[in-house]
Amino acid sequence: MPEEQQIKVNNHIYKVSMNDQTRMYAMKLRRLYQQTYTDVDSFDELSSEISNTLNNLLKFALSPEVLEEDMDGTVKQLLSMFEKSQKK
Repeated sequence: MPEEQQIKVNNHIYKVSMNDQTRMYAMKLRRLYQQTYTDVDSFDELSSEISNTLNNLLKFALSPEVLEEDMDGTVKQLLSMFEKSQKK
């Protein structure tokens, strides 16, 4: 069952929909980030996959659409939220 939560980034509020699809994107993104540290030779290939996964995560997990200046903070909060939900 999807959970609705809110996050605040730079005084903008975003609704976060946590469901199986968005959890999958978050886990994949975390895995890709970790892979870039261990497999530097594949960085170009990984960065493209990271970009696609990130776009999907933001598209399906958040509303309204995330502003450019909020991207970094939003992604950090999202990954943190999904990690906490995994530990439950």
